Amino acid sequence: WDSERMPQTEFAARIARLWELWPHARGALVYGDPRDNEVLAWLTNMTPKLEPAIALIPRDGAPRLMVGGGPNMLPSAQPLTWVSDIVSLRPTEKTIAQWLGGIGGAAACICIGIDRMPTRLRREMNAAFGGQAPEDETPRLQSLMRQKSDRELTCIRDATATLQAAVEGMRAAHASGEGITDVILAGELAAIKHQAQDVRTMFSLDGGRTYRPFSVPVEKALDPLSIYVAVRRFGYWVDGYLTLAGGAATLRSPA
Repeated sequence: WDSERMPQTEFAARIARLWELWPHARGALVYGDPRDNEVLAWLTNMTPKLEPAIALIPRDGAPRLMVGGGPNMLPSAQPLTWVSDIVSLRPTEKTIAQWLGGIGGAAACICIGIDRMPTRLRREMNAAFGGQAPEDETPRLQSLMRQKSDRELTCIRDATATLQAAVEGMRAAHASGEGITDVILAGELAAIKHQAQDVRTMFSLDGGRTYRPFSVPVEKALDPLSIYVAVRRFGYWVDGYLTLAGGAATLRSPA
């Protein structure tokens, strides 16, 4: 969490807008995991790395973050979020049930992201709600998330600059005659040096008709070479399809 780029007041404003959407709710349960965490990150800045996390956000009082991985993971989770109350994800049912009691019961809570929960965790959460959790409200919140603040737009522009750094790294390696693996690794390294949180790539051997991830290194050079590249910075993903040909690079947005 970079408190200068995204201060706690930014998250407080987002949570205030959350309550405007659900004026009668007394709390929100928000789920995220390493694969799907956009709502959790938007509200808490937390992007889980290995196991799921659940945010318990009351209308009145401080939020709590439940983090997977056991007690040893709690210190490593603290730098990722502005939330100071961080506890273990286990025991899930007991922690959620106690929290629900503090906000006025299960009927006072909205749930976000829970349709992505694994079965075992969903059972424990349902038990905490007395048998069945409310409907997942993610689609309704996503409409709110599309309205970007000035700080968010700045972060997205910086993420775009990181993508461009990856493109330039790949272009330079390709122009030097490097093989496919070395071209992509050059771009990934450039993105990491540009402070990317994550980089994901695929490449095509048939002119962009199909794309594949790496299973084994590919040493041969290919001109033109088609690559899909995505980078994440400050929690925001930007991506595009890159064509490298004759020393030049063309990047287009996904359709």
